[in-house]
This record gives sequence, C-alpha cells and structure tokens, in this order.
Amino acid sequence: MENIKKLAFGTDHAAIEIRDTVKKYLQNMGYEVKDFGFCGQVGCDYPDFAIQVAEVVANKKADKGILICGTGIGMSVAANKVKGIIAAVCWNEDTARLASQHNCANILCLGSRTSTLSEICHRIKIFLNTPFEERHQRRIDKIKKIESCQ
Repeated sequence: MENIKKLAFGTDHAAIEIRDTVKKYLQNMGYEVKDFGFCGQVGCDYPDFAIQVAEVVANKKADKGILICGTGIGMSVAANKVKGIIAAVCWNEDTARLASQHNCANILCLGSRTSTLSEICHRIKIFLNTPFEERHQRRIDKIKKIESCQ
C-alpha cells in the first residue's frame, strides 16, 4: 500500500449534500484533508475546484485528490488539464481499483448524481488502498511524454 497521508478534496454544488460526510469519512480513515469544496447552496463552476485540487496534487502538497461533481466527468476533464495529473472518473469498484493499479491516477473523480454515498465511500477506499503496479510504468511514461511536448 502506498504511504498516502494528505488528500486534496473538492466538490461542487452537486455534492453539497454528501461533502461533509465524505470529508469526515476520509478523516476517520486517518487522512489529513485539505478541503477546496464548495460550501454554498447556489450553482458554482466545477473547474474552479478541480483546478485548485489538481494544482495542489501536481505540486506535491497533497499525495492524491478526490473530486466530486454531478457525474465526475467535468471535474476529470478540468483536472486533467494540469500537467502531472491523471484524473480518473470511476463508475464502479473495478474502475476505482484499475485507476490506481494500472493508470497511476492521482485524482479520483466521482459523481454524486450517479452513485450512492456508500458506493462513493467504497470506491474512495479501494482507490486509496490499491497500489500502482510498476509493470504499467512504460505507459505512464508515454503519457508524461505527451505532456512534455505541449
């Protein structure tokens, strides 16, 4: 298991009802959580929170990130614009495990409108507890090479 201690956490208005519970869940698992989440009740722009979390992870001020919006897609698209980020939308247990194991994802993106709170917490646990398998490193290196050409 990786030695993950610090997490960057962000949500938009779609996750307002679950954000405090998820944050407490992460803290109860022993993580230090830097919260960039939305606290109001009106609409907001998910890229603002995704970029903040992605920059903290990319700059190694957090070990990994967790982002939650309506589907996870918007957060993933925005976070992946930051160099050094591999943000994965995970729809089930297998994708959460494989995002870490095969893709070396450093940000997990989830959907509050597409998953239950229990499913979200379970996917987070799987993502954080699954180590990257080094046999996939050459593929990750190819992704990093693409970034360096831009």
